[in-house]
Amino acid sequence: MPEISIITPFYNSEKYLEQCISSVLEQNFENFELILINDGSTDNSFKIAQKYLSDNRVQIFSKENEGQGVARNFAIKKAKGKIILYLDSDDWLEKNALSEIYKKFSQDNPDILFFNAYKFFEETRQKNEYRYIDSYFLKYKENIFSAKTAPDILFNTGGLPFRAYKKDFLIKNDIKYSETRFIEDSEFYIKALLYAEKICCLNQYLVNYRIHENSTTFTQNKRIKTIKDTFFTCENILKNSKYYKNKKIINSFLNNRLRQLFYYFAICDKKNKKKYFYMFKIIAKYIKNTYSFDFVQKNTQFFKLNDIIKQNYELYELKKRFLLTKIFLKHYF
Repeated sequence: MPEISIITPFYNSEKYLEQCISSVLEQNFENFELILINDGSTDNSFKIAQKYLSDNRVQIFSKENEGQGVARNFAIKKAKGKIILYLDSDDWLEKNALSEIYKKFSQDNPDILFFNAYKFFEETRQKNEYRYIDSYFLKYKENIFSAKTAPDILFNTGGLPFRAYKKDFLIKNDIKYSETRFIEDSEFYIKALLYAEKICCLNQYLVNYRIHENSTTFTQNKRIKTIKDTFFTCENILKNSKYYKNKKIINSFLNNRLRQLFYYFAICDKKNKKKYFYMFKIIAKYIKNTYSFDFVQKNTQFFKLNDIIKQNYELYELKKRFLLTKIFLKHYF
């Protein structure tokens, strides 16, 4: 029986898949299974994956293209390991990743384990340390914490996949990925942090997170709707938890969701930016009317949330350009 199940969905990943799979098979820890989900690929990805079937730790399942969320939910039903690690098909592991993860789970038996990663920029081939865990590590080091003990910083990280999970914890609490094709990890991430009784950090760099052009922009109108729907779905998860009356957790949740909203606003293409702005305005007004506005005033990412609420799109953009010009002139002159 494997100790760790690595779950990797892939869709048209022929450029990166071989490095991803090889990084798993070359680990200095051997008691694992690698579950590959072919999510309807139309390139050579499936043929590349098939080359590794001679290793009895590798399994491949094929399905129609429904997105990573559906694929990951499918895979966890097949997983036999006590520990679940989700690995994207364009990322890869450091050689000691599985041994260090297993050692920490054996020592502390957490529901969720956070660790650091390297950011690898495809265009420049630059590899930088990404201290993903510091929001927690600076306060708790490698000790156990949870929503109960860390309410003010619970959602300080994003939903990036630099975590491993106890499988029994995920199954017991019915923690699943959204079946949308975009930001499918938000619901999983919010629910996991709310329900985990034991979270801890591992102060090591275990994954290489690849940044490339396909991971930095979005243009589809339906994705704008998904961002709006995701906010309210995640809020419902919080409402249904035992922590909904906890003001510190509400504050952490709202700040996390607003960081996501501002991030996607920043990378939205010009064609859809105005539509995104008015979607954002709906959520901003809802937050102001529903929660104490003191909770969210500091989370503005350069521009106050009030600007979204009070201004129309044209005025907002004009003010933003003015502020950016002012910053530029101040910095260089």
